[in-house]
Amino acid sequence: MSEQNRSGYGRLAALVARREYLRTVRRRGYIFGTLLLPIGIAVLMGISIFFSTSGFDTEGEASGTIVVVNRSDVAIEPFETGLASLRLVTEAEAAAQLEAGGIDGYYLIPETFSEDATLTRIEAGGFDISSLEAGEANEGLLRYVIRATQLEAAGLPPEEAARILQGMTINVVTVEGEEVSGADIAAGIALPMVFVAIFMISIFMTSGYLLQSVTEEKENRVVEIVLSSIPATPLMAGKILGLGGAGLTQVAIWVISALVAVPLLSSQIPDLGPISIDPTMLGLSLLYFVLGYLAYGAIFAAIGAIAPGNREAQQYSGFLGFAAAVPFIVFSVFLTDLTSPVVYALCLFPLTTPTAMLIVLGVSDGIPWTLVGASLTSLTLFAALATWASARIFRATVLLYGVRPSLQQLIGAIRTPR
Repeated sequence: MSEQNRSGYGRLAALVARREYLRTVRRRGYIFGTLLLPIGIAVLMGISIFFSTSGFDTEGEASGTIVVVNRSDVAIEPFETGLASLRLVTEAEAAAQLEAGGIDGYYLIPETFSEDATLTRIEAGGFDISSLEAGEANEGLLRYVIRATQLEAAGLPPEEAARILQGMTINVVTVEGEEVSGADIAAGIALPMVFVAIFMISIFMTSGYLLQSVTEEKENRVVEIVLSSIPATPLMAGKILGLGGAGLTQVAIWVISALVAVPLLSSQIPDLGPISIDPTMLGLSLLYFVLGYLAYGAIFAAIGAIAPGNREAQQYSGFLGFAAAVPFIVFSVFLTDLTSPVVYALCLFPLTTPTAMLIVLGVSDGIPWTLVGASLTSLTLFAALATWASARIFRATVLLYGVRPSLQQLIGAIRTPR
C-alpha cells in the first residue's frame, strides 16, 4: 500500500471513528450505564452523611437508660453517666413501664446467671431500627458492668480488673514493620474485583455496540451505501477505534469518580482512609483494557459480518463473554496460589488475559513483571492477528445476506491477499 493510500485510509478511518464515537456516547443506554456508577457513589455518600448526622450513635457509645431486673446474686449497682444510666427495678415495675410505653425493653438477669451467664432482653415487640445500634452499645456496657462486678466480688483489685476488661489489641505488620489494616486486606480483594467488573462491563458494552452497529447496517443494507464511499478496512478500523474511544471515556469517568469519591467517603467511613489506587496498576489496567478491547472488538466486528442477523450474532458472541468470566469462576485459585498452572494459563490465554491479569495485579504483593511482560506480549500478538484476520473476514463477508459462510470460506478469506 502506498503512502498516499495509507494517508487516505487513515482519514477515512478517523471520519468513521468520529461518527461512531458521537453516535455511541449519545445513546441513552451508554449515558445511563456511564452515569450509573457516579450516581451510585453519590447515593452512598448521601446515605452515609444522613446516618452520620441523624439520631444514630455512630461512635457506638451507650446512651439512654438501661433498665435491669436482677434476680441473681450478682451485686450490680445502679449508675449514671453523661450519656447512659443503669436503673434497677422490680419485675412488676419493668412490666408496667413496658406496657405503658415508657421503655422499649428491659434486661432480666436470672437466678442461674452465675452458672450459665445468660440473660434475657424483653421487648414490647416490633423492630425499631433507630435504636438498634444504641441497643448493641448498651448491651456491651451492661456486659462490662456485670463482669467488673464479678471480678470485684472475686477479690481482684480494681486496676487489674479494668486491665482485664479492657482486652487486648493485635497489630498486624509486614516484615518491614509497615502496619497492615483491615482496609488494606479488604482492598486487596475488593479493588481488583471492582476493576475487573468495570473493564468487563465497558469492553462488552462497547463491543456490543460494535456488534450491533455492524449487524444493523448489514440487515438494513446501509453498509452497501457506506462501502461505496469507504473501503471495508478503514470502515472496520474506524468502528473499532470510535467505540474504543467511547469505552475509554466511560472508564475515565468511572476512575475519576472513584478517585474523587474515596477521599470524600473516607471522611464519613474511616476504614476507607488507607485505600488508594496505585498509578502503576491503573496504567497497566488501562493498557490491558485497550489491548483487550482491540482483540474483542476485532472478533465482534468479524462476528457481525459473518452472522446472518443480530440474533445469531448475539448467540455467537456469548462464548466470548463466558471466556472472559472464567477467571471469576476460579477466583479462589488466584487467592491461594498465584504460581498455579491454572493462573498462568489464564494469564497467557488472550481471551482471559485482561481479567486474569487484573486479578493478579490486585491480589499479588508486588507486580509480577515477568508475567506482565509475557501476558502483554501474548495479548498484543493476538490483538494484531485478530485485527488482521477480522479485517479480511469483514471485507469478504459483510455484504453476504442471509448466508452463513462455512469455515472453509472464512479460511479462504483470511488467506486471500488484498
